[in-house]
Amino acid sequence: MRVSVVLLWFCLSCVQLQRADDQLIVGDEKIEFTQSQIEVLKKHNTVVEGSADSTELSAEALGEEDSNRQKVAFLYASGRNGYFGPHSTGLILAFRRRITDVGRAYNTVTGVFTAPFRGVYYFRFNVLGSSSSNRLAVCLYKNHQKILDVTEYPKGQYEYAVGGATLLLQKDDHVYVALRRNSQMYDNSDNHCTFTGFLLFRM
Repeated sequence: MRVSVVLLWFCLSCVQLQRADDQLIVGDEKIEFTQSQIEVLKKHNTVVEGSADSTELSAEALGEEDSNRQKVAFLYASGRNGYFGPHSTGLILAFRRRITDVGRAYNTVTGVFTAPFRGVYYFRFNVLGSSSSNRLAVCLYKNHQKILDVTEYPKGQYEYAVGGATLLLQKDDHVYVALRRNSQMYDNSDNHCTFTGFLLFRM
């Protein structure tokens, strides 16, 4: 429930801040937050603080809410048209074109999936590059931990960076895809770049 609190805890306790509002360092890789991602985190934090004083939900409402959260599956495309990057820092990729979203655990502004409960989940990303001078390097993260890094070096032709992982997540753990510094991706209306995930089973 306290998505923003965990996100803020994640930013403050698991990483070294480079600048207070817009950048963090994971390992040797700087990951930059966009202004819109920062604003969403602040807004979520305000909502969570305000909800602490709200009245309790009825048992029926809680049961319905819990039932809806039993199912988690999403597929988003980037929604971009053209090239993105390269940048001097790594960037969390926000996939914004919804194809499927059951459970609403993926945030299209921050680019972060938040586990609604403890369980085993599967995630996969496909990111397209097409450059003769810039690499395509994409990472999958669980909280501050890099799970995998897929790098394609420039060949002047279309190259996909594809990766997937099965992860045991605790409630409120985060999973996201980041484009590494000095990397470039490409997408259009054909949805070459996608991020998907779904619950395999609860633990």
